[in-house]
Amino acid sequence: MKALQVLAGGAWGGGSVVVLSIVKAMIARGDKVWVVALDPETQQHFRDAGAIPVAIPGWKRALSPLDIVPLWHLFQLCRRERFDLVATHTSKGGMLGRIAARLAGVPNIVHYVHGFGFHQFTPALIKKVYVAFEKLGAACEDLMITVGEEHRQIAMQLGIEKGERIRTILNGIAVERFLSVDRVGARRELGLSPDEIILGSVGRLATQKGFEYMIDALPRILAEHPKVRLVLSGEGELEGELRQRAQDRGVAGKVTFLGFRRDIPQLLAAFDVFVHPSLWEGLSISLMEAMVAGCPIVCSRIPGNVEMIRHEETGRLSEPAQPESIARELCTLLADRDRAADLGLSARREGLARFSVERMVDENIAAYDSVVSRKTPWLLNGHKTFAGSRV
Repeated sequence: MKALQVLAGGAWGGGSVVVLSIVKAMIARGDKVWVVALDPETQQHFRDAGAIPVAIPGWKRALSPLDIVPLWHLFQLCRRERFDLVATHTSKGGMLGRIAARLAGVPNIVHYVHGFGFHQFTPALIKKVYVAFEKLGAACEDLMITVGEEHRQIAMQLGIEKGERIRTILNGIAVERFLSVDRVGARRELGLSPDEIILGSVGRLATQKGFEYMIDALPRILAEHPKVRLVLSGEGELEGELRQRAQDRGVAGKVTFLGFRRDIPQLLAAFDVFVHPSLWEGLSISLMEAMVAGCPIVCSRIPGNVEMIRHEETGRLSEPAQPESIARELCTLLADRDRAADLGLSARREGLARFSVERMVDENIAAYDSVVSRKTPWLLNGHKTFAGSRV
């Protein structure tokens, strides 16, 4: 198979890791794969895997009338290479990639929903515009893959795509990386005091991740648990604002900004609680990693997260954008450390059972083959099925 993955997007992150795993498996079985990626580090990862990275001129993160330029270049690439299949990712990558591929005559087009561009905080009028664009993109595809079942339901409810043309394939990670990490050594390397209680999070310092609400919650948490420290791993456009917010709330001395880190298994081993206050997500890789690492978890009650974490069974759910709710759930967890540990173990068991990279790769490859061959039915006895396994 000759395939193109339109990844685009920004810096190396969770979505890139997911696509890289799929691309490696495709190349291992003899497929030839091109990948549209904008970030040099992301391009290098795919180059090292044996793929052909492509930079599309004129590509900007936000939608723009000038998108006709990258659309034209994508069209030319698809027409020149005559791909058997094009798979697109992200809202913008999906819009430009699907239209360009269809206009170029690509016979098989798959689009991934890692999370829609709209969410519960999107103004109604803007949401209508996004939905209209999603419907236009869907008209150019043969199959939509959502990384969580909730997003499949949203797509059907809003009339974006028909149910029989949507598959849910959960993300997956290399779980073995998180199973044998020395907690004491990890904390020592980070310079953390043994008696500190570390509330940690990993993610881009951007509006989506809701870190400002976690900082707002910190004074109340410290009133009950003065040994708490918040550790944030990531970089982004809001770092300056978040630092100032911590200063304004009087908690600057209790917040550590680590910057971008690659040693995520070691970080998670050092955390006492993983906090994930996002406002919207697809199926969060960082939350998945925290589950497999066995961290007690407090995360926001949003689509994607609630598909992974069950309240008081595998973690605790707080209301998004509500510092009081975040503080309440964290204080409840910290008040009973034995119960917190039990929740972490339950999360690990569930993570290991559901989120292996091998399962994810097999199901995605089967989905591609299903579309290309047109021989495997999309529905069998009312259940979404790949190679005999339900998802």
